[in-house]
Amino acid sequence: MSRLLLLLLLLLFIPSTLLAQDDLPRYEDADCVVEVPAEFAARVRCGTLTVSESRAENSDPTKTIRLPVAIIASSSASPAPDPLIFPTTGGPGGTTLGVLEGWLNEDWVLNEHDVILIEQRGTRFAEPNLNCPEYDAELFTNFTRVQSNAEEGALEVAAAKACRDRLVAQGIDLTAYTSAESASDLADLRLMLGYDQWNLYGISYGGRLAMTVMRDHPEGLRAVILDSPYVISLDRYENIPPSFAQALDTLFAGCAADAECGTLYLNLEAEYYAIIDRANQTPLRVTISSPITHELVEVKLTGYDLTNGVFDALYSADSIRILPFAIDQLYQNNQEVALPLAQEGLNGLFNSATGMSYSVECAEEMPFNNPDEIAAAYSARPALASFTSFLYDPEVCEVWDVPAAPSIENEPVVSAIPTLLLVGEYDPIHPAFWSEAAAETLSQHYLYQFPGVGHGQITLGADSCPMRIAGEFLQQPDVEPDASCIAEMHAPDFLTTNDIYPTSAIYRLNSDLLETGDPFQIALLAACLIVLVVALVYCIITLLRRRSGALRAATVLAVISAGFFLAFVIGLVYVLFNTDFLILGFGLPASARWLLLLPFAGLFVSIILLLLIARAWLRRSGGNTNRLVLSFAAITALVFAVWLFSRGLLRL
Repeated sequence: MSRLLLLLLLLLFIPSTLLAQDDLPRYEDADCVVEVPAEFAARVRCGTLTVSESRAENSDPTKTIRLPVAIIASSSASPAPDPLIFPTTGGPGGTTLGVLEGWLNEDWVLNEHDVILIEQRGTRFAEPNLNCPEYDAELFTNFTRVQSNAEEGALEVAAAKACRDRLVAQGIDLTAYTSAESASDLADLRLMLGYDQWNLYGISYGGRLAMTVMRDHPEGLRAVILDSPYVISLDRYENIPPSFAQALDTLFAGCAADAECGTLYLNLEAEYYAIIDRANQTPLRVTISSPITHELVEVKLTGYDLTNGVFDALYSADSIRILPFAIDQLYQNNQEVALPLAQEGLNGLFNSATGMSYSVECAEEMPFNNPDEIAAAYSARPALASFTSFLYDPEVCEVWDVPAAPSIENEPVVSAIPTLLLVGEYDPIHPAFWSEAAAETLSQHYLYQFPGVGHGQITLGADSCPMRIAGEFLQQPDVEPDASCIAEMHAPDFLTTNDIYPTSAIYRLNSDLLETGDPFQIALLAACLIVLVVALVYCIITLLRRRSGALRAATVLAVISAGFFLAFVIGLVYVLFNTDFLILGFGLPASARWLLLLPFAGLFVSIILLLLIARAWLRRSGGNTNRLVLSFAAITALVFAVWLFSRGLLRL
């Protein structure tokens, strides 16, 4: 009896984590870590995969990590038995569950297959995550001041070390956050969920992770889609300069070949390098909303910053369309055009887990890149001297202090698994030669390049050509898909000053009223519009009933003043709902420029109205009610005009 009692006491006091190790890996149903729209709630179920933090010998078996999972059911009544697994948005360090909502309408796959999303170890919703707020804050602060690259780099290295020390103090093993460990997580998940086969989609760094799975855990892999892949066998930092140079050449040639773009921007390449040199001498000053504190902050953009901004813009098919316009406007010293580029670029800069990025890059990529070869790559294109990939930071890797990965992390992946490779013509980081290098050792592959687009092909919208090809490939991976739709794609539809009247007012208006929901701005706008509508109705009724008396002229002017302002608002709303959102990011449609005349007309009439009302009060002419209403109308019109001026909308 005493032995039994002793055993029971031991069971009570042994940590549950020790008892649970024999039950790893483990999958359990759980609440979703992100909100699921109500209309999709019945089709989404979530869970958590628990695995050892490290599978290396002599690692601590009691240390586990938790990876959120979401499974989206196919819309088919009889879905295929092999789902599609999506393990990361890229990076490394990008979240997966954070883009769950975007996957809910991906019919190219959901029409027949379930989709599984797993948060990669170390990223946003995983436990633990390797976020580095210390580093992110320092990186952003460097945008608000002008220092040498060496000075800024030293501050960023110190911040990275502070992050590293904090994570290590929390007991996190930074060496365990690698592509190989993540590939093993995926293999465990397939077994835990009971799938005999599944398909894998990897975009950007996700392509590297997918190829790691093909190499280390090919069992159960039916087909693989590599979208703009980060190829294991290529040395990333040696190949980024020629990749970026190729994308820039494609941009300049694309504009020159376009009748309108080529005519308006004859010297686009020269203008581009001129603004880079100018900004290195005198940085651009732009006030944006800090993506960290959400306060208004002035950032100073050097040529280095602009070069990185153009690099990022070449990722997106939409941004590619606006680049010639933006370059030309900057060349003409219109710094306002940098606002949306800077805001969106900096917003995207802090969306990934920086610590996860460095654990992967400093182990798997940095050790295999030759600094002399990198320098030679930049020397071959001196105009790129202002550009350095933000992840290429050997000094950070020194303080991050993770060992170099085995040489297999720099060798081609050999596989016979059916593989679809998709690449964009304008991709600045992984253009066609990356996928071509990967394809050399993939014996059953199909490779397609798409015109007019950048990085990430299955992001182009519903029923895009890449989606159709990918959907057909998933149906029959052993049969070459019909790629005839590529012939229907075209070069970018570049936007120019013939399309856009440049002003940042619309972008800032959207930010104040819709994105940040500034209560003061919303309340002031609503109050002005309500008073103007009431005054307009009152004055019209007064005129129709012939009760304006001595204030008839003032009443007519109040109708005209309110009419001009309200017509401007109605016209602007119509334009906002019927215009390409990309144009609105940089201004108004050129054809709608006349709208900006209306508030000027309203202001002019309001000033005359105010003078007439002042005279009426002095002479006590007209009724008190009429004078009060007309006074409110005139003052409100002036307040509204001042508000429009402060928002940049009262300008020609």
